[in-house]
Amino acid sequence: METIIVLKIGDQLHVDFNGKELHTATEVADALEEALAHTPDAIVSIEADSSPHYEAIGKAIYGAHRTGLAGDRLRVLVDGKPLRA
Repeated sequence: METIIVLKIGDQLHVDFNGKELHTATEVADALEEALAHTPDAIVSIEADSSPHYEAIGKAIYGAHRTGLAGDRLRVLVDGKPLRA
């Protein structure tokens, strides 16, 4: 079974990870590095309830990229639908 780490985006200011508010891409990267130490093959799912939360979505994506996540191990959903480039 695949492990999915969820980063929730509910507003423009922060990323929620397991109930903790992360305010910078560095905080996102640090939290993901710690989580991935326990589950190195996990998939990270960035899930936003609305597309106007660009800044927080960007923090989550940048933080994930800083930990080396990309491709099939990183997905972004907005309103439950995959974000297309």
